[in-house]
Amino acid sequence: MKSLVTVTTLFFLCSTLNLLRSQDSLLVATIRQHTYNLKVNEQKFSGEGATILQEAMQAQQFLLVGEQHGIVEVGAFTNALLEAARPLGFQYFCIETDPFIAKKLEQLVGEGKPALDRFVKAFPLSIPFYDNTEDYQMLSTALQGPSVHGPKFWGVDQVFAAAPRYLFQRLAEIAPDASAKAMAEDYLKQGRAGLQAVMKNGDFNQMILNKLEEKDFKLLYEAFGNDAESESTQIIQGMLKTKEIYAAWYAGKYHQNNLIRSKLMKRQFMEYYREAEKLSPHPKVVFKFGATHTYRGLSYYHIFDLGNLVAELAAMNDMESLHIHFSGIKGTANGGLQGVQSFDNQKDIAPEIWAAIADRATAKDWIMVDMRPLREKFGRRKLKPIKNEVFNYDFWIFVPEATPVSTIR
Repeated sequence: MKSLVTVTTLFFLCSTLNLLRSQDSLLVATIRQHTYNLKVNEQKFSGEGATILQEAMQAQQFLLVGEQHGIVEVGAFTNALLEAARPLGFQYFCIETDPFIAKKLEQLVGEGKPALDRFVKAFPLSIPFYDNTEDYQMLSTALQGPSVHGPKFWGVDQVFAAAPRYLFQRLAEIAPDASAKAMAEDYLKQGRAGLQAVMKNGDFNQMILNKLEEKDFKLLYEAFGNDAESESTQIIQGMLKTKEIYAAWYAGKYHQNNLIRSKLMKRQFMEYYREAEKLSPHPKVVFKFGATHTYRGLSYYHIFDLGNLVAELAAMNDMESLHIHFSGIKGTANGGLQGVQSFDNQKDIAPEIWAAIADRATAKDWIMVDMRPLREKFGRRKLKPIKNEVFNYDFWIFVPEATPVSTIR
């Protein structure tokens, strides 16, 4: 009897393992079935995935690109996305900058690339993610199309660490009197010296934003007034909020850092959105952010970030949002102050997805995985190992060999 039980148990275990292997094979096969090559030619999508992606864009209110920063290919992809989105009524471009830099960036792009080049050379590292040569075409595309009342570029992020130099120049330009102007110019001078120190010895404590104290903000408010509607007050408040966000990071409170930042992004997005809503009941917006900010659902940092807000907002409007993750498998990326660095993301790709796309990873074409069909084909348990990949993003696009953007010099 004992031998019979043992044989039965072994038979059951083997059958279960074979079933699991069969299900794994089916999952991989299904992912492979919905994997396509994608290319961009003359700023338009081509390849097997082009039609599928363009059909998915129909009837969407929001298109979100969750990117790996610092690679050329994500700008080329976003440029083609903007081209395809314009006939569908998309008018706004929401980006990972603060509102002040977004406004300046829109002005500079409207004036032409030489204007942008001059600004970047005068205030290096002040425009996060857009101070490169390759993305200018994308920014120009975002600015084209039907005119709107108000900004086309929506900057909803915190003030970037190196941006206060420009902000102090702007305060000097709008200063109410000579004393306030002199104060702003002095902080501008300190900001320039601080960045030079960082470039020389890597000491980020020398950045002007890190050196500003409570007494400095008190002096600025006294000099510029504290009218909540004024540009000067909004600039000062923006820098003060960024101090709070960076302080949490320096204290090792990374979840708190991301939570405060996500709340700021969502609040500032809704300010833009409500203004645009006065002109159109359901404004259509393209987003380009680091991938952690564009999740549908709980993000990588366990935050209900901007991507989840707009997914819910679209649903309340009886519309939808399309979430696209875009990254390199390996290659090089421009990390700003860290320079150009090599990377290999293969270890971060879910094994089931990698098994389905590995044979394409030696080609030049981008690899596009459509996650939507998996949601109905497989149950909750089967999708558990890759539930984030399947539900947080609709498409995963991989570049076999990514190349770095070139910083304007």
